[in-house]
Amino acid sequence: MDSGQFPRVNEVQTGLRDARAGLERHRSAIDRLNVFPVPDGDTGSNMLATLSAGVNALDQLGDRVRPDWYRTITKATLLGARGNSGVILSQILQAVLSALSCDVPIEEAWHRALVEGSQAATNAVLSPKPGTMLSVIAAGASVGLAPIEVSLKAMRRALENTPEQLEVLKRAGVVDSGGAGLIVFFEALASALGVTVESEGVYPWLERADELTDAVLPDLSTVELESAGSSEMRFEVMFSLESAPQQVEAMKTVWSGIGDSIVVVGAEGLYRCHIHTNEIGPAIEAGIQAGGVHDISVTDLLHQIDEVAWVRDGLSAPETARVSQRTGVVAVAAGAGVARLFKSFGVESVVVGGQGRNPSIQELIDAVHSTNAEAVLLLPNNSNIQAAAQSVVSLVDKAVEIIPTVNVLEGFSALMAFDPESDLSVNRAQMTEAARRVSWGEVTTAVRAGSYEFGEFLAGSFIGLSADGIVVAGEALDAVVIGLVDALVDADAEIVTLLVGEGVDSSLVTTITEQLERRYPHMTVEVHHGDQPLYPFLVGVE
Repeated sequence: MDSGQFPRVNEVQTGLRDARAGLERHRSAIDRLNVFPVPDGDTGSNMLATLSAGVNALDQLGDRVRPDWYRTITKATLLGARGNSGVILSQILQAVLSALSCDVPIEEAWHRALVEGSQAATNAVLSPKPGTMLSVIAAGASVGLAPIEVSLKAMRRALENTPEQLEVLKRAGVVDSGGAGLIVFFEALASALGVTVESEGVYPWLERADELTDAVLPDLSTVELESAGSSEMRFEVMFSLESAPQQVEAMKTVWSGIGDSIVVVGAEGLYRCHIHTNEIGPAIEAGIQAGGVHDISVTDLLHQIDEVAWVRDGLSAPETARVSQRTGVVAVAAGAGVARLFKSFGVESVVVGGQGRNPSIQELIDAVHSTNAEAVLLLPNNSNIQAAAQSVVSLVDKAVEIIPTVNVLEGFSALMAFDPESDLSVNRAQMTEAARRVSWGEVTTAVRAGSYEFGEFLAGSFIGLSADGIVVAGEALDAVVIGLVDALVDADAEIVTLLVGEGVDSSLVTTITEQLERRYPHMTVEVHHGDQPLYPFLVGVE
């Protein structure tokens, strides 16, 4: 392999692969140490996925390694970053490879790597907190130009001290999970560079992770409430952003008002962005205003916390025991409320998408891989996403069936027939039949003037659409919603469901609900806040 102008290229590449192997070996233990910022049990998984993206890019280079090969690795790691810890790790890795590429003595290059990595990681976090992986790398940088072993010892001491810096760690009786993963990374890299690494290092913490987590089980619910609920932010939003620095700063200003755990890393026009928030739509919209957004992912943190029951109830179970059901569900949807509703119906992964924002095939593939199930049902919930969803079937190593839903109302109806313990074919048949039982409609705003069976409408008018096309139009939103329901109701209808979009006034919702209850006294009117963009109301009749 041609090293170009990168000194110690073979040692560094070996170190990256060894670090990936180390994170893979200790992923479960690092996950179990995870109680901050939320106890969602995924720090080790996120760090592993992040570093794996870089190592996979390295493997793909093969013998075609250019002098700037490490830039390919850092970009791949940035784009593949997962979670708060993964985003920070990607920034540290960029600084590390940049420093080690300099033709200077190894101790000087290592020191520069720690200093620049610490600065880059701290600058990426909007509100840095002590007692995290930031404290661990800062400790390594603080020893100055010294033997590498000295900086490793300083980082281990900093890790031991994290419970004294974060009360939630102290009460849980654990060290910071991100800091533990970071030491796994640096110890593997140092060993590959010829440094003798102390055999104990961070590993006693990792070997005792089961025991430590088991010991705090009676208090874990309190830890969950105080660490996940201190800011009451439920969702983790991540995306890649192509933008100029000034626009990125403007986005961060907006984010500071709607969330926390904000991390934005990158350079040269490409950034990876992470936030915990209750405002999914505004968080993504801020990115769109700043530039080009792609690779969006949204995770329900409270749902993810529920998923770490295996930490509390099955600490000694092997990794394969995490497959908790025969069949899982992935659904595409836009809107924080819609995502919450899908989660409540048992959907494991919600992919952000819909009208005007079709998810990529890769996003759908990633969502399918994230499920803890043997087989997966995929609900595209939009006719424009059907083809992309169908492409996933042949691109993953799980059995996947597509439920041909064309909107979220059909998706909700389909989920009423979902049985996680039934096999794929049974679920597909039952859910497809259930989806077809709902009559659906959408209310949106006309972007241009037009006509329909009952008249004409102007640009900016509200229009109500069903599977048959436009059925009602007008200037008053409440009248259009009522007219759409009238068009959907038949003699057998029993339930009307209203899914309220973002920005709709609550008094208007009350007015519409009361009118429908008077108009159809024999029917039940259910109202849910979907917070979906573009459509102030989605209507379902069953």
